Amino acid sequence: MSRIIFSSQKITQHVTRILDGSDVCEYLIEGNEKALLIDTGYGIGDLKGFVDTLTKKPYEVYMTHAHVDHGGGAYAFGKVHLHYRDQELFKTSCSLKMRIDMVKNHVGLKIHHADFLPVKSVTFEDIEDGEVVDLGGYHVKFVHTPGHTQGIMVPIFIEDRIAMFGDACGVGSLLLLKESGTVEQYLDSLKKLQKHEEEYDRVLRQHGTMESTKQVLEDNIENCKEILAGTDDHVRDEFLGYECWWAKRIDPLTGKRADGREGNIRYAADHIR
Repeated sequence: MSRIIFSSQKITQHVTRILDGSDVCEYLIEGNEKALLIDTGYGIGDLKGFVDTLTKKPYEVYMTHAHVDHGGGAYAFGKVHLHYRDQELFKTSCSLKMRIDMVKNHVGLKIHHADFLPVKSVTFEDIEDGEVVDLGGYHVKFVHTPGHTQGIMVPIFIEDRIAMFGDACGVGSLLLLKESGTVEQYLDSLKKLQKHEEEYDRVLRQHGTMESTKQVLEDNIENCKEILAGTDDHVRDEFLGYECWWAKRIDPLTGKRADGREGNIRYAADHIR
């Protein structure tokens, strides 16, 4: 029996957050006729079984991007929707070895090998930029925002006026992995996302506090401009073995921006332009 204990938090009538004791969450979105599961975590425990207790509606799985903490559970579902530019990344990022390493050595969960889903065949369907999924009286729009990865998407829950920024824009947006874009590309994506600001009032994330203000987007647009101009705080750090820099100085006690603002970026020197 799996020792992973799932729990849920009701965000709105249509949106449920799913937790598994790790450092990431997933979201179940329900309309009148069907549902969407957004992201699948590290692939630990029986996520599918837990989702089946939350809804009796038919549901499909949409992944925001292919990193190990968001796509590792795709093996339980067989078919998932993922932007085509992240489909190749899935093969390496969500391998069993990568999932075990991340959960045990970086997340710090002490769990049994049997708690990890075995690798199985997964069929992908592309998510198009601007695609709108009708769940029956409730709609989810997907906005392509390359930066963190090349295929990353931001879902907008239209009727609830919620944008799920996830890893696309947050308090420590990562632009340092080999699959990450440049700061210049990321700025274009954030400006594109800014054009959708009239569609949402609330911002959800998947790590940390799991929620931000809309100011996080404006902060990171400003951060990108300062990085490109060479006027950011440029504070050295290391993440997963990568040398990188924070755009804005952080308070070592809280991990938050020292100036009290919200959005921040960790970037590599070769990911600026």
